[in-house]
Order: sequence, then structure tokens, then C-alpha cells
Amino acid sequence: MKIRRKKTKQTRINKIFLVNERNHNFNTDLLYETSSSHDVIVLIGQSNSANSVISKTYPPSKHLNYLNNKTYFLSNPVLGANGDKDCIAPAIAQKLKSKKPVIFLTNGWGGTSIYDWSHPKSMLTKYVRNNLKNLLKKHHLKYIIWIQGESDNNTDVDYVKEFKLFQKNLLKGLDKNKIKKLKYIITQTSICGNIRDKVLNNQQKELANEQNITVTNITDNLDINYRFDNCHFNKFGTERIASEISKIINK
Repeated sequence: MKIRRKKTKQTRINKIFLVNERNHNFNTDLLYETSSSHDVIVLIGQSNSANSVISKTYPPSKHLNYLNNKTYFLSNPVLGANGDKDCIAPAIAQKLKSKKPVIFLTNGWGGTSIYDWSHPKSMLTKYVRNNLKNLLKKHHLKYIIWIQGESDNNTDVDYVKEFKLFQKNLLKGLDKNKIKKLKYIITQTSICGNIRDKVLNNQQKELANEQNITVTNITDNLDINYRFDNCHFNKFGTERIASEISKIINK
């Protein structure tokens, strides 16, 4: 039987944003001024989309990372996400076939539920949306990579409903011409020190019935050999995730 759980209170999330600004090491040597239009890839969700994994060492790539109206060469830890380790974004970028630099908007936040993103007053979603509004003045949104579900493991969540609410909230007010080619990559994610939630996975897979959504076998198909703490991914897990996601983007 599923355990019923109250929706996360937005006041807690709001306090996180007020008290704990997204902190990062700013290396001005990595600052890059964009003079032309670029494709944008958004990477969001909870900790496995943020700076909470372990990655192979990658030098700063030609691909870019956006924060506070500026773009930087993409490197670990990424800008705009919480956590103090690595992110899968540089591993994905390393495998992209795009000759032109892609801008990564990396705004994942650890420990968040789908409710934290779907709430109409979600500060998480508002933060991403505001960043996109600025980016889409010049650039085009190509992909949203969504890695989330661990906090909703073994609950009675209607994941499809909540994701659609989040999706509507995220795209509200964005220039339709800049998002008309938008595609989503959603992972089957529920494991974090607990048993895989196949009911949740089935709901995540159901989202593939929607237009322009691809659902991957990653991440719940990766066992403890690909994780360093039964939850977050080691460099082998990070490489597996990056390989599967980059193959979808490269098609």
C-alpha cells in the first residue's frame, strides 16, 4: 500500500531560496560572451540533476553554463544548482555532436518533491522560468532534462498530473516561437537508499505518451555499483546516464 504524504509546504522552499543563495565558484576566466543564437538545454530535478554526483574529470568545454544573465564555459560544479560535488551536465556536453556551443541552464535542487515544482507559487519553477525568459530573448529552448522522483518514492502522488502542472507553470509567459521545438527527456527515477518504486516508474513512463517527451530506462536501472551512497551516482553511473541522454539529443 502506498504511504500518503502531505504535499511539501512552499514556505520551506521559499526560505531555502531566501537564506541559501545558489552558491558557486565564479571563475571570470571562464566567462564567455555570446554574440549569436544558441540552443538551450535545461537540466533540473532533484539532487542527481544537481551537484551531487561524482564525475570523471572534464576540462571546461566549448559548451556553456548560464547564471545571472551571464554565460560561462561549462565545468564542474555547475552554476545555478545546489550541492558541492559534480553534475552530469559536463559529461553530457562531452558527448554532444553539436558543433556550435550549447547553453546549459542547470537549476536542480536536492531533496525536492514533484509538488515543490508543480505548486503554482513554486519558487523553484519561477527561478527556472525567469532564467528562461532572459535566455530566450536571444536563444532557443531545445531540451528539458528532468531527473526527479526520489522524494516521491512510495507515496500516493499522481505524478502525471503534477508533472503537467509543473510543465504548464514553467512555460507560462515564454515566447512560443522560442519553445516550439522543445523536447523533454524524463528519467525513470525513484531510488535513493530505498527500493525501486515501479508504480512511480510506470507513471513516469506514461508521460512518454505526451508529444515530444522521451522517457529513459536510466536511472533506476543502475544498481549500487553505479552509486557511491546507495543514492547518488559515482563516475560510472554518471557516464551511463550521460551516454543515454546524449544519444537521444544526438539523434
